[in-house]
Amino acid sequence: MKSVQICIAGGGLVGLVAALAFSRQGHSVCVLEARDPALEQPAQMDARSIALSLSTIQIFNALGVWPQLQQQTAAIRHVHVSSAGHFGVSRLHASDLQREAMGFVVEYHVLLRYLLEAVSRDSAIELITPARLLDLQQTEHKVTLHYQRENKTVRLETSLLVVADGAHSSIREMLGIAAHTDDYHQSAIVANVKTTHAFNGYAYERFTVNGPLALLPLPDQRYALVWTNPPQRSELLMRLSDQPFIDELHRQFGYRLGYFSAVGKRVQFGLTRTRSERLADGRCVLIGNAANTLHPVAGQGFNLALRDVGQLYDAIEALDLASSGLSVGLTEYESARKKDQQRTVQLGDALVSLFSNDLPLINHLRAGALVALDVCPLLKQEFSWQGMGFGAGYSSLMRGVPR
Repeated sequence: MKSVQICIAGGGLVGLVAALAFSRQGHSVCVLEARDPALEQPAQMDARSIALSLSTIQIFNALGVWPQLQQQTAAIRHVHVSSAGHFGVSRLHASDLQREAMGFVVEYHVLLRYLLEAVSRDSAIELITPARLLDLQQTEHKVTLHYQRENKTVRLETSLLVVADGAHSSIREMLGIAAHTDDYHQSAIVANVKTTHAFNGYAYERFTVNGPLALLPLPDQRYALVWTNPPQRSELLMRLSDQPFIDELHRQFGYRLGYFSAVGKRVQFGLTRTRSERLADGRCVLIGNAANTLHPVAGQGFNLALRDVGQLYDAIEALDLASSGLSVGLTEYESARKKDQQRTVQLGDALVSLFSNDLPLINHLRAGALVALDVCPLLKQEFSWQGMGFGAGYSSLMRGVPR
């Protein structure tokens, strides 16, 4: 039988960051991951990307991950927001906020590799993979898990189970925590595009009648494209060969970046919002997509998840994890997370509602909103501050050093 203070179910990006954070507190940690994390190096034009808010950068600084990782990222110093076919544009600049950047973009496989390397160097963390969780039981003082690895069943006891196994969490179901799912009736196409011109540090959010279109900067004159449409339209776009796809992209985005000279592998996925009724159950707590999934319009899913990690870090800082006080601490954590989670979800949903239709009244409201955002410094600052992850959910890790 194995015994550990904290077990994290899910060895994706969020689970690995959580493991590094709790290790800094002096806890013994194990991570159970069902899939083999061995990485295949994707072709340059096929790599997935993730937007990192400044709140996430602060957490990475606290964990010692950022200095080397930064060399593999692209900075977002300007954000250009527009609405296709209508007047009104808003421009956000990091310099107006006395910041070097408003965020950064990193390729998924690069970030995963850095986190796996950091975990492998930490003697307090054990990554167990592939490991499939079979069942769990909890008492007042411990959680007992059984997982399968290499055709063997292993028993593990832990004081705290952190559930980070994604939007379709099987462990959430084991705990009997209900989750509500809302279908946006949209799907997103994700791909990398190559441009003939690149404006250093510019990210673009283009709202069309079919849904938002985002282009995030990457090294080597590449941009990460996230293009949202109704599912049937996305399916038609996916069936196009590369040049007709690029032509349609130009029709929606224009030529601000010159010509799109190439497009990489395209991936399509449906968009839903999932909200768990509870975040905690006894000695178990949900973080990341197991707790909430978001529309990608504001690029906040991963950043919201790391703010979960930050506040959970604070919630257990002064606790004896083996004591009965842990359940109280997790209840307080749940209450503290609601404001940040609700605000982030509402921001994304409001953007989707305002910018994903072609009703005449909404068109005027949309144009007016962009103009107001562009000319009102206080409104622009508040919007930018929220996008950088500092609207709510502040934690000690977000100060850049472990408490």
